[in-house]
Amino acid sequence: MTMAFAMVILAVMIPYLGTMALTGTVGIRAATVEELDTGKTVSLELDGQYVVMDVEAYLAGILPARLDGSEDLEVWKAMAVIERTNIYKKMNGRGNVDESDLGTYYLQEEEICEQWGERHYKAYMETMEEAIMATAGMTLLYDGEYIDALYHKVSIGSTVSAEELFGEPVPYLISVVSGHDVESKDYMNIVTVSKETVQSLSVLEQTEHGYVKKVSCDGEELTGEEAQERFQLSSLHFYIEDMGEEYRIVCLGTGHGLGLSVYGANVMALEGKTFDEILAYYYVGTQLSEK
Repeated sequence: MTMAFAMVILAVMIPYLGTMALTGTVGIRAATVEELDTGKTVSLELDGQYVVMDVEAYLAGILPARLDGSEDLEVWKAMAVIERTNIYKKMNGRGNVDESDLGTYYLQEEEICEQWGERHYKAYMETMEEAIMATAGMTLLYDGEYIDALYHKVSIGSTVSAEELFGEPVPYLISVVSGHDVESKDYMNIVTVSKETVQSLSVLEQTEHGYVKKVSCDGEELTGEEAQERFQLSSLHFYIEDMGEEYRIVCLGTGHGLGLSVYGANVMALEGKTFDEILAYYYVGTQLSEK
């Protein structure tokens, strides 16, 4: 009877221990991404059908749109934690959220293959799936609450604080140095505007570090965001040069500059930093939760 009882205990504990060893989280099966089970789901429409899938499987369809594919594994892990955090925050305590509420779009296999190319598809997919498996269930918290895990492609050499950009401080969205970003091919972007379409264009107001708040366009006052959208600018950090027959708008950085810089994170990873160290650097004072 003792032997039989021991066998029953082992039969129960082996799956439990295997799950813990692979994911650190009870209740998440860790064989493949498709089999991961967090108990949290995203509802979406695929090929005309309403589908409900686990958050981890959903991540595999949105992360390819976030990265070029060639980034270090630790960056993929960091991005998996970031996107998972943002999804959980949108859930607001519920176990399900609709894709339309997330502002994301799930890419299917053929779309991912088209984006990355057949040559890189398999290797990049393996890296992404490894990152999801390694971080399954992990999120970022500040004072016990899910954070707004904002990120951008390239900073101006340092990230911008929420207080500078929006006038309201967010304790984990403060400015940190990301110096290698100035080496990125996407650090500077230039847009030209013909004076045949715009006769007068100038910056009216900007923040201490050059993020534009107001622009004058032919007598019309635009916010920085409105100008960015109208002229398809890569960032809110720009200046305008009058070149005679045209205006030249010089943008520094790519994206809003808040939170994690993907380029900077990749440099940190190549220097040996792990995903949790990268996240702790860009989101100051946050905690990595494995629940």
